[in-house]
Formats: sequence, C-alpha cells, structure tokens
Amino acid sequence: MISHIARPAGGPLHVLVANNIYPPIMAGGAELIVAYLCEYLAAQGHRVTVVSTCGPEMEPYPVEQRNGVEVIRFFPRNRYWSFTRGARARLDTLRWHLRDAWNRDAGRRLGEILRQARPDVLHSHLIDGFSATIWRAAKRRGIPVLHTAHDYHLLCPRAFLLTPSWRLCTSPTAACRLYRRWHLHTARDVDLFASPSQFLLDLHRRAGLPAHATAVVHNGIPLPVPPVRPAREGAMEFLLLARLTVEKGVRVVLEAMRHLPPDAPVRLSIAGRGALEAEVRAAAAADPRIRFLGFVQDETKAAALAAADYLLLPSLWYENAPVVVLEAAAHGLGLIASDIGGIPEFCRDGETGFLVPPGDAAALAARMVAAAGDRGFLRRLPQHAEGLLGGFTVRAMAERYLEHYRALCVAGGG
Repeated sequence: MISHIARPAGGPLHVLVANNIYPPIMAGGAELIVAYLCEYLAAQGHRVTVVSTCGPEMEPYPVEQRNGVEVIRFFPRNRYWSFTRGARARLDTLRWHLRDAWNRDAGRRLGEILRQARPDVLHSHLIDGFSATIWRAAKRRGIPVLHTAHDYHLLCPRAFLLTPSWRLCTSPTAACRLYRRWHLHTARDVDLFASPSQFLLDLHRRAGLPAHATAVVHNGIPLPVPPVRPAREGAMEFLLLARLTVEKGVRVVLEAMRHLPPDAPVRLSIAGRGALEAEVRAAAAADPRIRFLGFVQDETKAAALAAADYLLLPSLWYENAPVVVLEAAAHGLGLIASDIGGIPEFCRDGETGFLVPPGDAAALAARMVAAAGDRGFLRRLPQHAEGLLGGFTVRAMAERYLEHYRALCVAGGG
C-alpha cells in the first residue's frame, strides 16, 4: 500500500470525483449536484478531477476542462455502456450486472489515474458502471474514500427498491439478497458514507451498511434571485418536471387529471423524456388542459418553472433528495408531493407544500382542486420557502464536504 501524504491543514486540496456520467451527458439531478460541487471547489482554488464514463465508440475521449474542472472519461469494459438507449435482453442485462459487481477494468484504469494524479481524497457518487473496484483502487493507494449515495444501488439491482410491477419491494428475491449482501460487503472500503437525506442513510444502516462513519450532507443548488410572481387569475398552473417513467408517478398524474371535475380551474404542463413519452403525448392530445413541453433544460426549464404555480412530485419510489424540490422552492412554486422516502424532509406539509399518499390519484386530484381554490397559500409561501432554502446552497454543501475531506485526510486512508 502506498502511504497517503496529507496536505497542510486549510490548504488547497486535490479532490478526485467519480460519477458514472458528467455534464453535458445528463440523466437526472445527481449529475447537476456533482457539477455544482466540482465547479464551486475549483472556483475556490482546489484542484478537481472528475472521472466519468463514456460509450465504447467515444474512446479515446479527450481530457476536458469544464469550468475549471478536469474531466476524464473512459468506457469500463462491459456488455454495453449503461447509458445506451434502448431495451436490453434479460440475459444481456444479467451479464452486465455480473460484470458490474466487480469490474476489474474500471479498477485498473481508475487506479492508473490515481497513481498519476495522487489526489487527497476520492469522492464517489453513482458508481454503477464503475463498480466498487474504484474504492479498492483508492484504498490500495492510501487514499481516503467518501461516497455519496443518491439512490439504492448498493441494495437493489434496479436502484429503486421497486418490484418489476413497480411496487415497493418488501421481500427481495434470493438473487436480490445475494446482490445486496455482496454490494454492502464492498462498502467496507468506504471511509465515510454520506447521503443528502436521513431516510436513505437510515435505510442503508438497517440493511447492514458496514461503513466506518456516516453523515447527512444536503444537496445545494445555485439559488436564483427570488422572482416577483405577479398575482395570476384563471386556472392554476401545475408542472410535472421529471423523467417520464413509472416510478416518477407519471401515470398517477395522468389518472388524477381524469379524476378532476370538468370545470376545475386546473392546467397541467409535463416536461421530461423517458419511456412513457408516448402516453404523455396521447394524454395531451386528448385533453386540452394538458400540455407536453418535451425535455427542458437551462432557459426552457427556467421558463417552465416561472410559468407554473405548483410542482407535482407524485413519486412511487423512495426518493432521496430530489433536486427539483429545491428548484421549485427557489422559483416560488408550491409543492404537491408523495409522502414517501426522503421527500417529507424537504416539504413542510401545509407550509412549503402538501403531501399525499403515493399512488393515490384521487387524493392527488383532490389536493390539486383544493390548491386551485386557495391562492392565499402561494402568497404566504415565500416566507416559508426562504427558511427552507437557506441550508441548501452550493456553498453550504461544498463547505460541509470540505470539512469531511480534511478530516479524512488527517485520519488517512489506510
């Protein structure tokens, strides 16, 4: 093992961040959080190297500099790149998971990057595609490992803790129990296991997480100047901004719209992309109250948020810490969300939004009707949202992680 050389206390650090994809390649909120963190650290004078994946046809991928962050991408050899679109045969998927349980190629290639870069700490996020070999590669070199979990990858091959019929999984199969046992075993190489929500952290602990230490570090986003939202008349504008997939509750929202009285002053915009896009398009074509915006980002995303009164988050899975909740609050939107997973930690029922039972389309419809009849709630919202957002800035997130990085460097990664 190569001994770790600690940097002077308080001096600049070299942080190597591993996430399975990195902008401009995007799939969800985790990539945004990782980019916000990395760019803030770089702006504060720290050296930041991101290691991410790409498709085999993209190799050799040139090393990039993105907003002060060095980005290295490679394809960890497997059956396919996990972000290749399209359905896969079940046997092909099984073979991918078997290789991903311990991808020696990923460990070897990241190990070489670690040997050359000699960072002070490895901060991993989503590691499916890499596998836990990257933790072992760091430990062999005396580099401390901090891992932030954004989903349930260590506990479930689908990362959602849902059955194939999209119900919460309470009785894992024998294969899933074996998967969980192995992946939790690999976490012994993690020095600090972090989560943006207490819920996800507690669930991993109950499952037998062997990490030496744990911490909750809330996600942070760049907060826009709070908009002055003019008093609007007419229909209440609701927005569903999500992957168009079953676990995000897309079908629950479409069913809720069918529950609404014909004269309810409600309009719904849906933004995103995913497997249920055809169903969303069909619903929009059949119901003039529904508008499909397609995939939005940057300016089009900000415009969608500015045009809405409420964000809908009807998730069916144990959400961790959805970034869109913070984005909605920052834009002055109310929230109607499922009472599940980590969501209640970020939605004060009756103050910053309302919680409804997951999967209950009738309850969601009733809450939408009630919201449409109470514009006073939106006028009271800013005073509550301001308190919520204070602890969810990029700076607060990054400074918290810096505290952990320095403590790990002092302790060493041996």
